[in-house]
Amino acid sequence: MVINWKAPMPRDWRAQIENLTPVGRLVHLAARYDAFDVEGIRGDLLRNMRAAYNDELNIQARRVGCDRTGGVREGSILSKLNDRARWHAASIVNTYNYDLAIAIQHIRQETPTANRYTYVARLSVWDANRAGWKDDQITLMIEGDARIMAQQDFTAMNGLLDSGMARLEPRTAVCPICQGWIDRGDVPIRVAMEHPAKWHVGCPHLWTFFYNKLPPDQCRDLWMGE
Repeated sequence: MVINWKAPMPRDWRAQIENLTPVGRLVHLAARYDAFDVEGIRGDLLRNMRAAYNDELNIQARRVGCDRTGGVREGSILSKLNDRARWHAASIVNTYNYDLAIAIQHIRQETPTANRYTYVARLSVWDANRAGWKDDQITLMIEGDARIMAQQDFTAMNGLLDSGMARLEPRTAVCPICQGWIDRGDVPIRVAMEHPAKWHVGCPHLWTFFYNKLPPDQCRDLWMGE
């Protein structure tokens, strides 16, 4: 899924709380995430994204025949990862607050006489059920984003855009866009980099690269995120 980093959040939770009762609004105020949560989530995401980025660099190095280790430290790469982590964190908080408002609306529809204790009890169950699938979806998205960024940086910085072929994996899909790329088979690396994966929410696909191997004496010059 191509992310427009400058686009507004697609769901407006503030508009949804206008449909809540006074009790519902108080419950939403008590339960919703805020700017403090955005910062905490950003920190967690950045650590995970940095680890995924470095791991992907390791994978790409092995694919060109080099035993090198990714090492993102302070600098522009870490800054870009941090910006993306902050965007993802804000999106996670925005979506949670939106979903929370909808959940409160549903509780009111089911139990018009619900008081704050009823809301708290039912929202506890809702929150646990939501986390059961949402956490995995978030991990897939943010780690995939970091890996795509690592692939793009590795191929560009090492001059490998025209070295070998790429294949979309896994080789099964439910999305017609993903299936279309699978049906195309192997494509030039440059084509894959111009069409990065993650075309929809929950997309499991990434490109696998089959580079021309580098001579051993060139491995020490390989860019690895420094």
